[in-house]
Amino acid sequence: MTKEDKQLAWKMAFALPSSHKKAAPIGKDYPSNHAARYTLAMSANSFPFAVRVIGFKPQEIEIFDASFAVGHGKGSGYFRLEEDNLQDPDLYIVDAEDLRALVELSDLRPSDVRPVLLVGEPVIPLPYARVERPIRWQRLFEALDELIEKRADTLARLEASDIVSVPERRRRGRVDIDLSDPAEYQRLRTDLPPGGAVLVVDRTAAFRDHVAELLVRQQIEVLWARGEVEAEGACARQRVAVALINTSMDEVDAYRLCRSIKTARPHERTAVILLVNRGGYDMERARAAGADGYLTKPVGGHHLVSALKKFMRLPR
Repeated sequence: MTKEDKQLAWKMAFALPSSHKKAAPIGKDYPSNHAARYTLAMSANSFPFAVRVIGFKPQEIEIFDASFAVGHGKGSGYFRLEEDNLQDPDLYIVDAEDLRALVELSDLRPSDVRPVLLVGEPVIPLPYARVERPIRWQRLFEALDELIEKRADTLARLEASDIVSVPERRRRGRVDIDLSDPAEYQRLRTDLPPGGAVLVVDRTAAFRDHVAELLVRQQIEVLWARGEVEAEGACARQRVAVALINTSMDEVDAYRLCRSIKTARPHERTAVILLVNRGGYDMERARAAGADGYLTKPVGGHHLVSALKKFMRLPR
């Protein structure tokens, strides 16, 4: 093992998630029948199940996509979340032989609600399900189905116990930091800034009203802008924590507006989330403009709130 690999393994060992715990005690309304628990999970989630794939080579990712498209699992199968997609995954598939992938995983709060399947042999013991290389796809899908059933069990317990599940942490490249510099580490661990409104840039106010309804209990102000000039003005007048931009408006260059919002208040952090049609995300332009990620339309309320929690404080 190289010196760099040892440093990565050290960081991973100290960063293993504390959220990998048993679920809360079973409540009195907890379904005792296994089929009922599985049905509960099915009814509580959008299908197919969303998978975050971490650490695999591009050729391997293409094989995952093709295998998911064929569909071997229960329900409606699985699909891979692209790297910039801010939707919370239902589970992770991780290359266990890639230390950087394991370090990234350790920072994402995997749990029984968001379980992990390792592919290959990890360099240190980890408390996750695993399949061997070379991948036998039937076995991989069987392992995924088993994790989904366990996840159903956990979701039922959480519902019966009235416990709120934690959204996936914001994914950032943190592997190459200097671990010997406390100031750099503290900078990366800084809490989300308090306050700030949510800005919706859309042709009509309908989606703004929907977002406002989702956030009414948190008393978060939700603004609406019909175009670039209105959006830039809103960001200049007050602090905006998150801007949601509908990329389907011909009269708005979403990527140019994103860059403008990012520079409106250079000393304040404003996240920009692009709302795109399936296949309509230009990753190169989005990253060049400073976008923080995207969500695919139509956006479910749960996925939207989870995405907002990555960038702003939302009281329970």
